[in-house]
Parts: sequence; structure tokens; C-alpha cells
Amino acid sequence: MMLVPNCGAAVTAALGCLGLLFPSAVSRVLGIRPDGPLGMSELRATYGGFFMCLGIGCLVVQSAPAFTIVGAAWCAAAVARLVSAAVDHSRSWQNLAGIGFEAGVGLSMLAAQI
Repeated sequence: MMLVPNCGAAVTAALGCLGLLFPSAVSRVLGIRPDGPLGMSELRATYGGFFMCLGIGCLVVQSAPAFTIVGAAWCAAAVARLVSAAVDHSRSWQNLAGIGFEAGVGLSMLAAQI
């Protein structure tokens, strides 16, 4: 029953590992440019350590509330990206793919409630 949420958590942790170990590559994929050492540190912290801990935490505790919180956060990111597509006119295929990806990971983690 927890296979689908665990897949979402594993994706979250894997993305965090990529952010921690390869922040320059992640910044290129995301289309953001870190400004100096502080920017690189922010990439490693936010896209690395933060996501890695969220994913690993869910995998370790195996609790539906933990999966729900992280899944809701992924879904909130998808909604925020939808708002951006409308308000900022950022309707690129990359942004639309981001909406689908974030919603997919989020919904997979919310499956812990089923």
C-alpha cells in the first residue's frame, strides 16, 4: 500500500542528492543562475539538503502524515507554478512539464492516505 508514496519519497530524496552534489547542473536545468558562493550554497541547501531530508525522512518514518505533508508541499509547488503561468505569462513547455512533475510526485505521496 505504501509503494507509490515511497516512490515519491525516493524521487524527492534523489533530487535532493542531485541538488547537493551537482548544484551547477541543477541550476541549468531549472534556469536559475547562482550569484557567487552564496548562490551556490543556497542551491545546495534548498534543492539539495532540504529535498534530500524530506524524502529520506518519509522513507525512514513510513508515516502517512509525513507523506501527506511532503505530498501537499509538492502539490502546492504545482499550484504556485500554475499561478505563475497565468500571472507571469510563463507558459513554456518546461514550466508546464514542471507542473505535471510536481503534481505527479505530490499525488503519489498523497496516495499514503488511500
